[in-house]
Amino acid sequence: MRVDVHINGGISSEAMKEAMQKAIFATSEQALKDCNYFCKQDTGALIQSSLIHSDFNKGELKWTMPYAEKQYKLPSARRDKNPNASSEWCKRAESDYGDQWQAVFKRVYDREISR
Repeated sequence: MRVDVHINGGISSEAMKEAMQKAIFATSEQALKDCNYFCKQDTGALIQSSLIHSDFNKGELKWTMPYAEKQYKLPSARRDKNPNASSEWCKRAESDYGDQWQAVFKRVYDREISR
C-alpha cells in the first residue's frame, strides 16, 4: 500500500515525525481490526495473538501462533466460528478496506500537523 505525504513549509520536523507516528498508530489499529474481521477462527487464539503481539507504533501486525502462517496460506477456511473467514485475510482486508486505511492515515496526519 502506498501513502503520499505532502510537506508544507513552516512545520518542524519534530511535528511531522509526531504526526506521522500518530497516523501510523491509528492506521495500524484499523488495519488489524479489518484483518481480524477475515481472520480464520477456531479457539480465538490466533486473533488474540495479533492483539498482543502487533506493534502499532511500528505499523507491524503479527499473528504469532505456530500455525499462523500455514492457516494464512491454506486456501480453505471454516466459517462456523467466523462466517467472514478467508485465506490470506490481510490481502482480503486490504482489497476491501485499503482506501479507508489511506483515509485514516491522511485524516490523522492532517489533524496532527495542523495543531
